[in-house]
Amino acid sequence: MKKIELKLLPELLNDSRRSDRDLARVIGTSQPTVTRTRIRLEKEGYLKEYTVIPDFHKLGFELLALTLIKLKVTLTSDELEKIRRFAAERLEKTPYQVLMPERGAGLGFDGAVLSLHKNYAS
Repeated sequence: MKKIELKLLPELLNDSRRSDRDLARVIGTSQPTVTRTRIRLEKEGYLKEYTVIPDFHKLGFELLALTLIKLKVTLTSDELEKIRRFAAERLEKTPYQVLMPERGAGLGFDGAVLSLHKNYAS
């Protein structure tokens, strides 16, 4: 990567809503150079998307939990479907509560769930 790209990427990670003019001032180049570089990074796939990171504390959540799951038995397809329906129902009621359920093997576990909670009781 070019020197300008190596300067631009961390600035975009810090705040992707900043104007190209502001980014140019911070990294010491011109606004057209930043614009061309950003567009090229998008086209070449170095920048895939821009996103929002909500303030979960302001949304009423106090805890972020990573729960590792170890299943003692293999689930049938009916049981998996029942779990998926249950999860979908929960997500409709509280869309932020479960951020990431993932299957996978590692460290002796079968999966992981990343979830938000209002307090220890929830």
